Amino acid sequence: MSRKTFLAQYQKVPVEEFQNSVSETPLVSVSVTTYGHEKYIAKCLDGILMQQTNFDFEILVGEDASADGTRDICIEYAKKYPDKIKLFLHSRENNIQIYGKPTARFNSAYNSYAAKGKYLAICEGDDFWIDPLKLQKQVDFLESNDDYGMVFSDVVMIDKNNDEIPETDFHRKIRSLYKSGSIFWDLLENNFINTLTICVRIDLHLDYLDRFFEDFAYDYRFWLHDSSYTKIKYLNEKTAAYRVHNMGMSRNDDFFIKRTPLVHQSAMVNYMSLIKFDSKSINRPIFSRTVFNILKSKNLSKQEKSPTWNMLKKSPKLIMYVAKWVVTDKIGKSVLRKIKRH
Repeated sequence: MSRKTFLAQYQKVPVEEFQNSVSETPLVSVSVTTYGHEKYIAKCLDGILMQQTNFDFEILVGEDASADGTRDICIEYAKKYPDKIKLFLHSRENNIQIYGKPTARFNSAYNSYAAKGKYLAICEGDDFWIDPLKLQKQVDFLESNDDYGMVFSDVVMIDKNNDEIPETDFHRKIRSLYKSGSIFWDLLENNFINTLTICVRIDLHLDYLDRFFEDFAYDYRFWLHDSSYTKIKYLNEKTAAYRVHNMGMSRNDDFFIKRTPLVHQSAMVNYMSLIKFDSKSINRPIFSRTVFNILKSKNLSKQEKSPTWNMLKKSPKLIMYVAKWVVTDKIGKSVLRKIKRH
């Protein structure tokens, strides 16, 4: 879907673009979507504005008609930094709902299509960056490594009062999953990339929006798409602060339960077609486990599962992989546990 098609299909009310003097040739576009972030948006914008770079960057702020004072703060910053901030004032009439709930889908896509940079970085309005050299380090790496399309890093976890949350075993487990290189199968198994830490080549991002906009529900699908085409770099530094609270659909467990099998299916079917079902390029345990979980999901209809069935029909060998995994890894281990208990 092109920008023109996107606007024609989803924009019901024109977005008001605040006057600015931002460079027309930035190297990086930083996307900020914000709604109901009155307490947080200033800290978010300050973390971006403090970036020390040897290149121009633009800050694209999409304010989604908040009921609190978020819009006023954004306007204040746009007036103060007209050479850095492009402010887009949205209407709730344009909001795209998923499962009957409002999302940042239109807001985020609007920022992406408006971006003029070679690279795109993202920081939602309730998070913030803590390293003034974040962008410089990430761009330096991408400029020197054409086979990598994205960089991500580590984060600190904070609460609604900006206090750092002590690390738990869960946080340490996620950190142990971080890795670089060709990581599609690793990401399919676990989503370990924090959105606010990434810097990605904009052409990869727009390619996803153009071809898979209907899957554009939350950022996990982006990473799976990018990792299908390019390597991804993990920068072993804490560059940002991720806020843990209950706001937002992407933090809703029910949403993840319903959506994740569809995200896995969409990404895997696309990846399998790219590699032309080459068995040497398949991580068999992860492939089999993912297929099994999709087909047994109670949240998906028979029709929703059809892309997975169609993929299996194209290569009987894939069915054998899943069947073998079920016997040796799933049922076999279950039987073994029962024997040991007796």
